[in-house]
Amino acid sequence: MHLTGQSPGWAAPALEVFEAAWREQQQARAEAAMIARDAVCRDAQRAREYVAGVWERTGAGPTWAELGDAMGWPPALLERIIRSLTREGALSYSPEPRSLTVAEAGGAAAG
Repeated sequence: MHLTGQSPGWAAPALEVFEAAWREQQQARAEAAMIARDAVCRDAQRAREYVAGVWERTGAGPTWAELGDAMGWPPALLERIIRSLTREGALSYSPEPRSLTVAEAGGAAAG
């Protein structure tokens, strides 16, 4: 049976239910941001070394998933971490497959 607003016995959830869900969502976002920031600070140099090594061995960059696996990053935060490393100047990439590379300047996060 499908209940709607006009169905007998249906009651709208209390506002507290929505507020609690919103607080949980905000907490999860804050935790994800903190984990990503920590990974960027902790792993920038190691990520640069890994990417450089893949280029040296194969002539192409690793996939984002390969880098994430090598670094032990949570898959759900992979894009956030790599984009942060790019903004920090540690890595760079283009739309081409396997274009992930060490940024020329090295960036502040690299050292």
